[in-house]
Amino acid sequence: MSAVSAYAPPAALVKLGAFASTVSGALRIISTFIPYHPETAPLEALYGAIDLGLMFGLLALYLANAERLGPAGPAAFAIAMAGIASIVGPDAAMFGIDFYRIGALIFVGGLALLSAVMLRAGVMRIVAALWLATFLSSLTASIWPPAFSAAGLLLGVGYVLVGIALLRPDGRVTPQRG
Repeated sequence: MSAVSAYAPPAALVKLGAFASTVSGALRIISTFIPYHPETAPLEALYGAIDLGLMFGLLALYLANAERLGPAGPAAFAIAMAGIASIVGPDAAMFGIDFYRIGALIFVGGLALLSAVMLRAGVMRIVAALWLATFLSSLTASIWPPAFSAAGLLLGVGYVLVGIALLRPDGRVTPQRG
């Protein structure tokens, strides 16, 4: 087995993740316009499906670009993955701690780190910029609540673009101009 084939991403998992990324990103955009009502089963199911899709999309992005992301890539990926994994399912507040807020902050913080790595590596720069804006919007949301919706939109658009890029034969986010 050559060194190149040892690191080749599992194509089927990348394609599955690309599809999940596109669908969950689109659903995240749509969910921005649905009023939130806690403990509503259909809404919690929607958010659970979105979060699972975001997990698979993140995994696909990493698998498809692991070599290019260098030594900082795995750490940034792991932080983002831990954050999204912690918020899949119903939102829980226990012991006076809002685990969704903590998990979401870890997730977008990990995405911000991953975005910095992506920018340095020249990987999906548009997505990286969107995810850095997601992080900044999330930080702003406590003093300006509409920024939370903006963060959701930016996150969703980024994931749609990840899916499109991973499904395209050339792996580009935008069409190449002739």
